[in-house]
Amino acid sequence: MTGITEILWLSALVALCFPIGAILSLRLKISHRMTAAFMSLGAGLLIAASFLDLINGSLHELALPSVILMIFLAAAVFSIMNWWLAKRGAKHRKRCATCLNDMQTELKPDNGLAITLGTILDAIPEALVLGVTLTGNGSTIPLAVALGLGNVAQSISSTSGLKASNISTAHIMILWIGLAIITTLATLMSYALLGTLGPSLKPWLEAFAAGILLAMVCEAMLPEAHHKSPSFTGLIGSGGICLYLLIHEML
Repeated sequence: MTGITEILWLSALVALCFPIGAILSLRLKISHRMTAAFMSLGAGLLIAASFLDLINGSLHELALPSVILMIFLAAAVFSIMNWWLAKRGAKHRKRCATCLNDMQTELKPDNGLAITLGTILDAIPEALVLGVTLTGNGSTIPLAVALGLGNVAQSISSTSGLKASNISTAHIMILWIGLAIITTLATLMSYALLGTLGPSLKPWLEAFAAGILLAMVCEAMLPEAHHKSPSFTGLIGSGGICLYLLIHEML
């Protein structure tokens, strides 16, 4: 079990990667090809984390049908909520400026609430994942690295699209800083909840967290990574998986 101070610092550092990615996107001219590469790398890292740390852990405690059920249930919850928000203007919240221009669309300020809720929805999986993992005895550093890099990739792409839609820099930074605070608090809440309910619930939550994380990767990250079919997307994504394996082995 990890100390509360370590939990606070680790969850805050992972969450701060959201505004860091936003600052990079605002300060630097990052091409779609580079954005897609970041998304591919981040997706590979998160897919590896889902299988190696979450699904693998839950399979040690639960029967395969139970794990499959929890993964499918979690993915369904995310997909339904994402579909509902997409109908209200948050469909392209993680797309960069080039993608929005190609699709001849933009993120409308009138849909600000839906975009905000959608961005929070994308951050819920990592808060649950990190909170659940922190209750164990193993190292959480590899998972924190994967989540942090994934956060940078998502905020780089999303900030590009928000800026191209004439949403002010102040509003963009408020969104990402607010999300960092919400994610940190959500991580602490998931950790406290599991501590209250007992360790027997952990494998169930691991499987659920894996399902919701995989659904987020498929619906929020891979479309940006694949847009215009940039070269070596599969290689970069596989590199993310290999990078996670190396980090996991070293730490």
